Amino acid sequence: MTAAKKATNPFFDLDFTKYTADFKIPGVDVNELVAFQRKNVEALTKANKVAFDGFQAVAQRQSEIFKTLLDKVQTQGKDFAATTADDPMATAAKQTEAAKAAYEEALSNAKELSGLVTKSQEEALSLLQARFTESLDEFKAAIEKTAAAK
Repeated sequence: MTAAKKATNPFFDLDFTKYTADFKIPGVDVNELVAFQRKNVEALTKANKVAFDGFQAVAQRQSEIFKTLLDKVQTQGKDFAATTADDPMATAAKQTEAAKAAYEEALSNAKELSGLVTKSQEEALSLLQARFTESLDEFKAAIEKTAAAK
């Protein structure tokens, strides 16, 4: 299967008018109805892609954060092992400072990840809201068109 074929949605290749030709409902244009639903599916597909891309970005960033954390733990472990037990207060102060820095970095990372999730959700929701508004306008126009034809 070619890459171009994988990228297309087989749902869009279906000709629904073949299946709906027998459903003759007065005042309803089946082709218009199919086009209307196609736009809905396209909007949903775009929103899902945005959400998935956001999920991938969060997973990628979490992986980077985890790698950085492991590197820091390894470095700090070596630093703590190298300190002498001659001054336990200095060692405790150093460990407390490291714990404080780790806590602040964890909060910063959580805020960053939360921002990535929020941005992706807002983008996906925005696409769906725009389509919903558009679909209401299309529905209204279809009703007006049907009423004018009578």
